[in-house]
Amino acid sequence: TTTGNTNDAMLALLSRSLLRPTSLAKSTKRLVKAQPRHVVRSDNQLHRLVSTDIEMPTFEIVEEKPIHARYLTVFDRKVRITSSKPGEAPTELHYDVVGHPRCSFKFAVAFPFHRAQDGGEPTVTVIREYCQGPNAVCYNLPTGGYDPRKHTSLEECVMAELSEEALLRGGQLVRLTPDSHPGFAEVKWCANRFTPFLVVDAEADPTPGTRDAEEYIQVQRVPVSELRRLLVAGDMMLPSIVTAQMALAHLEAAGEIPRP
Repeated sequence: TTTGNTNDAMLALLSRSLLRPTSLAKSTKRLVKAQPRHVVRSDNQLHRLVSTDIEMPTFEIVEEKPIHARYLTVFDRKVRITSSKPGEAPTELHYDVVGHPRCSFKFAVAFPFHRAQDGGEPTVTVIREYCQGPNAVCYNLPTGGYDPRKHTSLEECVMAELSEEALLRGGQLVRLTPDSHPGFAEVKWCANRFTPFLVVDAEADPTPGTRDAEEYIQVQRVPVSELRRLLVAGDMMLPSIVTAQMALAHLEAAGEIPRP
């Protein structure tokens, strides 16, 4: 077997595992067995490695102040950590926390799905944009911050981003979480949370919204099969990956697309 074929097989297996959470453990075992010279611990050994009898302490924010602010804000957050052990003095630590207070630390992600036409495959509108962190042009879904000066809801926010970034409007809007859901934490050290949406059969917007000056974006429509490959290729941001997985699961359950 060539290296390229091996990598393709592993990529396809990983993609199926990501889209079918219940099969992850089984698929992982197959991957590990296929690799020589790897030591595989038993389930009991793994349990002993990760389980402890120590109770988690409590965490209290005692002070927070901005130390840098531009598009994003960096906060110096002081946290008091109190152990559950009697007589142990609390500890105070400083953490760097990033967030977007002007957007109330909330943003929305849209999954623009287009039903199959003329016997073809269903497609998804994605964007390719410059991402300053990795300094690379990456694939993403239309994403934007909730601005209380412009938006009355996250639904209005996501439709505005659909117009600005994907040049689309209308369609059937489906929120992929309950209204009471707080949104998904972006990353460990970030205060932002995002809410995923599915948009079905949006149409071209003849008067799209204005993009921000720092946005360099190309709009592409890809088949669902290609989107599944992009999800595990390493060039898509995590909020877009999570939104895509949830949208695909919703569409599969509704019978709009076949399961992989």
